[in-house]
Amino acid sequence: MKKLIKIIPLEVNEHITLLPVRKPRKIVELTHEQSKVIDDIDAVIDQYMVHLLYGITGSGKTEIYIRIMEKVLASGKNALLLVPEISLTPQAVDRFNSAFGEAIAILHSHLSDRERLQEWKRINGGECRIVIGARSAIFAPLTDLGLIIVDEEHEGSYKQDNTPRYNARDLAVIRGKLTNAPVILGSATPSLESWNNALSGKYKLHKLLKRPAGITLPEVYIIDLKKHKGDILLSEELLKAMKDRLLKKEQIILFQNRRGYSSFLQCKSCGELITCPNCDISMHYHNYTQEVTCHYCGYKKDVPRKCPSCDSYSFLYGAGGTQKLEEQVRGLFPTAKVLRMDSDTTTKKQSYSDMFEAMSEGAIDILIGTQMISKGLDFPNVTLVGVSVYPNLYAQTLCG
Repeated sequence: MKKLIKIIPLEVNEHITLLPVRKPRKIVELTHEQSKVIDDIDAVIDQYMVHLLYGITGSGKTEIYIRIMEKVLASGKNALLLVPEISLTPQAVDRFNSAFGEAIAILHSHLSDRERLQEWKRINGGECRIVIGARSAIFAPLTDLGLIIVDEEHEGSYKQDNTPRYNARDLAVIRGKLTNAPVILGSATPSLESWNNALSGKYKLHKLLKRPAGITLPEVYIIDLKKHKGDILLSEELLKAMKDRLLKKEQIILFQNRRGYSSFLQCKSCGELITCPNCDISMHYHNYTQEVTCHYCGYKKDVPRKCPSCDSYSFLYGAGGTQKLEEQVRGLFPTAKVLRMDSDTTTKKQSYSDMFEAMSEGAIDILIGTQMISKGLDFPNVTLVGVSVYPNLYAQTLCG
């Protein structure tokens, strides 16, 4: 019975499938400002220098990234692109893959251990010319690094608060210096640190103050919800506009920078707030799980049946979050296809890719979400964006 079984170790390759290229790359005619920025950066592309690309919304910063990256790849070197949110990774991959057709590696914290290891091996083995990812991608083992791009460099999501603490934007500058690679920091609203470095001459400042012909900013209307009665999170004006867009088969994005059902739970009798024992801030109510959760440290517990101070059974629910907004939208527009996107609904690794594909293909009518849907997403059929803003009266303000 001996030697009937032979054990042979096999390496399992689990490659991440890139989003399919939906259409060939459109060759964009550059504006005079874009051409000047590209020429200025290209003149010093073979040496370390930090470039702050200040460009207003819609001015074409991404096209500049692509043109500069083309020059770097043509020279035989590789490139790294950082985006502030994991939710932006599928769209960035789709855009750059259609532009280059090169092997692209993806790195972010929502990959499984096996996927992350596989991508790491592909990068380390020289299979990939471009790495795209969130802040953890700054550690990608790219050799012959010729360009680092940090899109939306002002975003706080580049900072990791847990140990080891770091700011991926700052590490990009350091890594660029160590590898003699140019670094491009792009933003429509640069951070004060980067702006000061540009004004003092430490960084090279480039400006894009005009949009390509035919591109204009949308009209903005401010509605005072205090004039509207009831518990509805959407104004009459916004509801009317939503009905109009849905009739035209156009898409809508609703932004509510607060997840959960309500921002606090307060006793109606004595005014006691249900607060986190660790952080001493109000806990958010989540109706789907019937829990109150601290959005700072993650502590959670079941919704209390009565007030811990006066034993009252009556509670006041604070300003609504994404769960409440979704509930109201589904009730008001029962035939619309609604998707909520926040950290509660994106726990699966394909959540972001699925959302991007569904929106791109028109399978979603109304997208509701937190800040993860507010940065850089480009869906041509979206013609209406609603922003629900409430002052967070019961949360601490952390500065520094």
